[in-house]
Amino acid sequence: MKFNTRRFLLGGITALAFLGCLEQKENRTAKKDLGALPDLNIVFRDYEQLENKGKYAQLARKITEANTDLQSSELFVEAASLYLLSGNKDSAVSHLHNAIDRGMANPGILGKFQGLKGIDNPEYKRLNARLDSLRAILRNVSNFDVESRAMDLFWPYFEEAVAHPDSARQILKAYILEGPPEIRDYYAIRYYSTDQMFGQMINGAPKYYTYLKTRMQRDSLMALRDKTLEALKNFKTLYPEAVFPKVYVVPGLLNSGGTASEIGLFIGGDMFGRSSSMPVNELNDWQQEAIMEFNSLPQLILHELMHYQQNYSDTLHEDTVLYKVIEEGVCDFLRELASGIPVESAQLSYLSQPENLKQVAWQLREDLFSDDLSLWLYNGGSIEDRPADLGYAMGYLITRSYYRNAPDKRRALADLLNTDDMTSILKGSDFSYLMEEDPDI
Repeated sequence: MKFNTRRFLLGGITALAFLGCLEQKENRTAKKDLGALPDLNIVFRDYEQLENKGKYAQLARKITEANTDLQSSELFVEAASLYLLSGNKDSAVSHLHNAIDRGMANPGILGKFQGLKGIDNPEYKRLNARLDSLRAILRNVSNFDVESRAMDLFWPYFEEAVAHPDSARQILKAYILEGPPEIRDYYAIRYYSTDQMFGQMINGAPKYYTYLKTRMQRDSLMALRDKTLEALKNFKTLYPEAVFPKVYVVPGLLNSGGTASEIGLFIGGDMFGRSSSMPVNELNDWQQEAIMEFNSLPQLILHELMHYQQNYSDTLHEDTVLYKVIEEGVCDFLRELASGIPVESAQLSYLSQPENLKQVAWQLREDLFSDDLSLWLYNGGSIEDRPADLGYAMGYLITRSYYRNAPDKRRALADLLNTDDMTSILKGSDFSYLMEEDPDI
């Protein structure tokens, strides 16, 4: 399976070294050769066309060249996948080593590189050994942490960029190339260019970001970190095979609360600024509705971390509504199981009415094996007659009932995270009738 960076388009280090005279900063930024920061919109512009022509080596070289100064582990992984598709296994292995050097922390990465299995290569053996070491680290719950250094370091750059809009893109570039390693990966996953950063942060919503600085206090963040850690310790007792990647709080573009990556979990701190004093005049309707309260972070982190536990091999159904609904539902149910805090949502309240549940279940039955997610997931703003994203709630109800119905809870938990047949989860739940030819709904 080829990894594709485009699919993601779905702590406290102080900043004292940066503070000081603005003139000194401007001079340093102007004179210092920070290196090149690629516009990834341009880099990936012809991606699909070249991919369809089988120009994998050409694509790999293009991405590697773009990554010369950025040094993003995500782009090293992407280049590795393309080199493998081109038949160049040595370069694929070399780029995976580079990815680990730059922070890649997914010990199961070779699951996406099946073509490397069995090669007799010293560097491949060394790669396996490095991944085994990563696996041992991630299996330890003490590896979990919430790191806010990218957020902490952002504010001096942001303030100067707002004060000097003509040079703002250069200042934002300095933030990426002078900041911590994880922000380079976030650039590759979400920012894509300083133009997009400028458009949202400096030109689009500077008052909101200025306000946000007062909301993202490290002491409060660490308190939420400790709360999340207790839930993860509980989950470890239920599922000893669990892994615990780092969580990185970063300044996002007001379009994503959480983003899974090979380095760890990214949390867009900008999506957790809701309060009675939140400025809204720069925000669109979706943003005003989607921005959450700061204390909701632990539940989102737990949901996203459950995605790291999933290891499905059901290739037959992987693009279907059934697969996606269960995939998301598992994460909501397991964060409830780990934390002991019941999931509450407008979607579940809606489905608590028998007539609503009956109607939605019937619609789900019709779409189970479709690849059209438009009625079920990621549809905020496009659904008017019922709550959006009802697929999350239906998936939660299916997976919760599967677990409750199972006599062996440990086995059931392993099934929910590792099944090779999503229909088996549905069949073992209270919603098994959706698989019947003439269900009595």
